[in-house]
Amino acid sequence: MNSKPNILFIITDHTSAQALAPGSQCRTPNLDGLAAEGTRFGRYYTTNAICSPSRASLMTGLFPSTHGMWDCTHTQRSEWVDVPADRFTYFSHHLDRAGYYNAYYGKWHVEQSNKLENFGWHEYDLKCNGARGNAIPGSEVIVPKEGYRDYTLAAVSEGPETHPAFDRGIEFLRNRVDSEQPFCCVVSTIEPHDSYVPPRKFYEQYDLDEIELSHTLHDLPDGKPEVVRRLRSVWEGMGEEDWKKVTACYWAVISFLDHEVGRILATLAETGLDENTVVVFTSDHGDMMGGHGLVTKGIGTPYEEVYNVPLVVRMPGQKGLGEDGEHLLSTVDVAPTLLDLCGAEPLPEAQGRSFRTVLEGTADGEDWEDAYAEFFGQRFVYTQRVTWSGDWKYVFNPGGIDELYNLAEDPCERKNLAEDIGYRAILIDMTKKMWRKMKEIGDDSLFNTDYATLRLAPIGPHSIEGE
Repeated sequence: MNSKPNILFIITDHTSAQALAPGSQCRTPNLDGLAAEGTRFGRYYTTNAICSPSRASLMTGLFPSTHGMWDCTHTQRSEWVDVPADRFTYFSHHLDRAGYYNAYYGKWHVEQSNKLENFGWHEYDLKCNGARGNAIPGSEVIVPKEGYRDYTLAAVSEGPETHPAFDRGIEFLRNRVDSEQPFCCVVSTIEPHDSYVPPRKFYEQYDLDEIELSHTLHDLPDGKPEVVRRLRSVWEGMGEEDWKKVTACYWAVISFLDHEVGRILATLAETGLDENTVVVFTSDHGDMMGGHGLVTKGIGTPYEEVYNVPLVVRMPGQKGLGEDGEHLLSTVDVAPTLLDLCGAEPLPEAQGRSFRTVLEGTADGEDWEDAYAEFFGQRFVYTQRVTWSGDWKYVFNPGGIDELYNLAEDPCERKNLAEDIGYRAILIDMTKKMWRKMKEIGDDSLFNTDYATLRLAPIGPHSIEGE
């Protein structure tokens, strides 16, 4: 057996922590089993609300304002948005140097070359990223708008039976049984990204009459930026049955992926590789799925449905923490942790840190009370910064109104306290935490905001001078 642990790293798209949380109606027995054997972190936050920035953070341990991938790879020219192999060190580079054999199957969406051999991956297949079948006629939920093509938000298909990225991952594991070389195998999917099109057999596991929709689906957008009201108008033609079908389709796609997780975990067990393999399951970001009358993600969606994403880690030969809702972790912490667990050289530029002590139950909880995220608005360049500290969450919305929530008392983020004078001291404290993080990671574009028309935060960055 290898002295260094192997890594099986499963990355989905668009998966919210709420969908996988205990008590959720979404059926994920295999992931629940993995969490029971390891640790499911209830307060793990993505660095960004869209795919490429988050995935680049996952690979580099850097925030988007540093690595520069601020939009999706396919939407901008490479001279505007890219993270080439020679700009920063990827965690796969260091695994390669530590003697690991690295394989990547499925959705990449990290940078624009798609030449993973330059990033420390020894074999890869990016074409096996999706398993979406053809929609059964009449099963669709279609969203029309004048001047735009009709958008199929959800539908049901007859298949497929398995997911090609998991098929490749399973094949890889079987081929590594007799190897003495440690490996890192990534299985990455485009699902459950919209359009939500599950195989029929998984969709039929859900009774539409029993679907519980988001508690805030019909809330008025009081205390929210104007962009939320505009976004809601995109979906205003959807009725209650449409929302239930969309929700069931989303959950059913996740159930399909859970089935595939079960297949690959069974292969680990059958081959005996589970005895020395760290298993990690996560997602790049979540999905509003009815929260505040919204669905999907991106512009103006700084809410928990999108930023709070699942993270499950199972360590070989070690009982995990089960459900952990205490420690706040970030996408930028994953790469440093994997390298630490593998005894590899740490990333020299990383802005995240290893949470190995958290996994081992020896961490000081006070060291893990904060998280941070950035948003650059995709095509609309709608800037946001999001700061979490304990129960508090602050959203800096220079293009709208700021938001302040107490997540312990208001987990659905219904009551914005940012303009309540009674919470002014907390607002100022959270703003200062934001400025400190910007200074720490070198987000100079916003930190150096002395120009007159840019002075929109409750208190400016010079408030932390001398600390």
